[in-house]
Amino acid sequence: MSKAGAVLHGTGDGAATVKGVPLAQRRQALTQRVPVWSRLTIGDWFDRLATEFADREHIFTLERRYTYAQSRQMVDRLAKSLIKLGVKRREHVAMLFPTVPEMAFLQLALAKIGAVSVPLNERLGVVELEYQVRQSDSAYLIAMDKYGDRNYIEKINTIIPEMRRAPDGWRAEQFPALRGVVIESPGGARHAGALDWEDFLRLGESVSDEALRERQQASRYPDEVVLICYTSGTTGSPKGVMVTHDMLMRSAYGAALSQGFADGERLASALPLHHMFIYVEGFLATLFVGGAYIPQALFDAGEFLKLLAASKATRIESVPTIAIALLNHPDLKQHDLGTLRGMKNAAAATPLWVWEALQRDLGISEMCTGWGMTETSAGAMYTPFDASLQVITETVGQEKPGGVAGQEEFAGALVEFKLIDPATKEDLPPEVQEGELAVRGNIVTRGYYRKPIETGEAIDKDGWLRTGDVFKRRDDGCYEITGRAKDLYKIGGEQVAPKEIEEIVCRHETVNQVYICGVPDERMGEVGAAFVQFKQGQGCTQAELVAFVESKVARFKIPKYWMFVDEFPMTATGKVQKFILSKIATEKFGLADINNRGAN
Repeated sequence: MSKAGAVLHGTGDGAATVKGVPLAQRRQALTQRVPVWSRLTIGDWFDRLATEFADREHIFTLERRYTYAQSRQMVDRLAKSLIKLGVKRREHVAMLFPTVPEMAFLQLALAKIGAVSVPLNERLGVVELEYQVRQSDSAYLIAMDKYGDRNYIEKINTIIPEMRRAPDGWRAEQFPALRGVVIESPGGARHAGALDWEDFLRLGESVSDEALRERQQASRYPDEVVLICYTSGTTGSPKGVMVTHDMLMRSAYGAALSQGFADGERLASALPLHHMFIYVEGFLATLFVGGAYIPQALFDAGEFLKLLAASKATRIESVPTIAIALLNHPDLKQHDLGTLRGMKNAAAATPLWVWEALQRDLGISEMCTGWGMTETSAGAMYTPFDASLQVITETVGQEKPGGVAGQEEFAGALVEFKLIDPATKEDLPPEVQEGELAVRGNIVTRGYYRKPIETGEAIDKDGWLRTGDVFKRRDDGCYEITGRAKDLYKIGGEQVAPKEIEEIVCRHETVNQVYICGVPDERMGEVGAAFVQFKQGQGCTQAELVAFVESKVARFKIPKYWMFVDEFPMTATGKVQKFILSKIATEKFGLADINNRGAN
């Protein structure tokens, strides 16, 4: 079906329908469009689908709209400019943008000419930005100067002061691979030492269509790395995850298949395009159904509601914090959101009340969650379509189906799972239902850029990726996340999962958030240290929290140390850095020497 704004109805047998079209029928339509898997590059896939859906709307924002044909023209124009700029096959190009169409077009253009995209988190601080541009060996940095309250050019000038000192020609010793910077300025400003965006676009005018075709032909190897995406760095410095054309497109197809994308699906998201989640499961996945991608540059709940109504969005890709912000916005009822039917919330647990409110207040009737990593090319698990709210709330689903893009030996799934011992990394017997998850398949990264030791520690000789997440496999085949393997600590030989205690402490009426980590202890080996953030204007004592917890868990699991904080050390993607919390507690309570005592 091609009509956006279809309404979903439940049927008596539990089969979800879109205007009478069951999920199975939607999946069949997608399978008919892609009857066999073609191992193509992203550029070739885009050309094929942009030709098929040329007149359809491809990208919609409140300011600009592009059909598939117009997007392809823009992508080709950028590809020619990149060739003229001097970008060679397999070279790396870093990008620093909010989620605007230019970011999407650049990634497609780089894929088309066989280069590698390095999308940078637009919230990076200068230290993180300098590290990722340098560590990625990027030959060029393409960026926007400012957007809203974000000042990207200030950060760029800070890490590359040579641009202003020698505007007519510079080399930055701290970036030996970097040959130039391109800056787009919505306000029309020009910046010393950088190539202006309009001048950059004009570069491609001297490159022929034939020259672009030759470069694209020379780049037709779908197992080449096309994207280096940096992890959040919750356990140390960020790692550049390397993924290929084929990994990304298989994962994107699986996302469309799993969620039952309808023909012409209109998918809105405020998630940043530098992140694997929305790039694959939103932008690339909609290509397979000739759908529209509806991004918001920087999240604003009120403006996003306007965008949903104006675009007639049918589906939202989101995270719980965004969903809650939409539900709590005072203007929610002022917008006509009658076209909405589907929503995926992932990246963190979504409480039951949120799912119920999404049904009631946004009219969402197709809901799912899942689990994935940058290393698995976005989602590797999905809750079954039409699963109960209990299953969606408690679990992250099952192996992601792949259809024609899946692996025969995995019964058509894209991945295979097993549980391993978090300490020894040995396989657990089938009857043991909880352990660290390991995953392999045709969407799993081949490793971390210029980090062979970390790659070897994470991926074994048979391609099994140790995820670092601890899962419990239920009898219904769905998985529950029970913690992070690296967060686990042992008290007197007893293993403790901080997530269990965190969830209990959070039930206290005064607590907003709590994070617990392990710290050294001379007698017990390790003990827990809790960092508690109270709700606005509220608080309580350590004794009160201990009394609240001690009746609910074994006494040895109660944290020995407690700290009350206003904020937590976070990565640029909003994840708490527990390794920093552990360092803070270790220093505050004088525990640094414990592991070294008696060494002599």
